[in-house]
Amino acid sequence: MASRLKVLRVFKALHKTRLELFKEDTRALTAARRKINEEFRKNKNETSVENINQMIKMAAGVEVFLRQDVVQAEHVAEDRIQLRPRESLLLENVPYCDTPRKRSSNNAPKQSCNDAPITQCE
Repeated sequence: MASRLKVLRVFKALHKTRLELFKEDTRALTAARRKINEEFRKNKNETSVENINQMIKMAAGVEVFLRQDVVQAEHVAEDRIQLRPRESLLLENVPYCDTPRKRSSNNAPKQSCNDAPITQCE
């Protein structure tokens, strides 16, 4: 009974991710729905607990991959592609700091990356 619940949870999670990932793309939504349903139907008669747990892990991994690594894109011209990143994929724009920050006493103002002098590495 517990494995059935796990299977249903990962099935539902895959479909939720599909809906978010391929928003406004009916062709991709339909293809993804068919593929998810086909894979689950193909293995619906599996009885081995080990195999079921392995397939649940694989499906959960696919869901995480889709949610974290896939970005929707659309051809808008012959040489242009428009990306549609989801809010969860966007990171705060923090510049990279090559120079380490100096530790200061409690009373002294903290030195930011922009304030640090540029030095050459040896």
